[in-house]
Amino acid sequence: MLTDDVLYQEVENACAYCGQRGKENLSKHHIDHDRSNNNYDNQIILCHNCHHRHTKGKGIPDEDIIELKRRLIKKTLTQPGVNALKMSHRNKAGIMAMPYEVYHLVDLGYMLQKETQMEYEVEEGTIEVTARFTITDTGKRLYEKWLK
Repeated sequence: MLTDDVLYQEVENACAYCGQRGKENLSKHHIDHDRSNNNYDNQIILCHNCHHRHTKGKGIPDEDIIELKRRLIKKTLTQPGVNALKMSHRNKAGIMAMPYEVYHLVDLGYMLQKETQMEYEVEEGTIEVTARFTITDTGKRLYEKWLK
């Protein structure tokens, strides 16, 4: 489930546009301008100045905000996470993965762990686990909108 922490972490507590730091100077911007749409991919952190400039149409175009969010999504999901979504989107049966590579996608609601497939010892006392994961409807929507 998305928390505000994810939004602030992905920008390292700074404005996604200008880089101004200080959580007290930051606010959430709804990319589609619909304040009831609180999906992760519809929110980006901006400083009050950039937020105001953007909403008033004074120099920060929608295209810039959208491209910033696309980059932040890829950063937050990680390259293995983006690859897992892509592969799972293509394969209806899901994918096999090491859970530590994709659990953040489960936490964000983009994938579900269906079953543990195999547990095996790689060295004495160290056990590796693989599991089958499938993409959720939310994950499909995110992939098709931002990652395709």
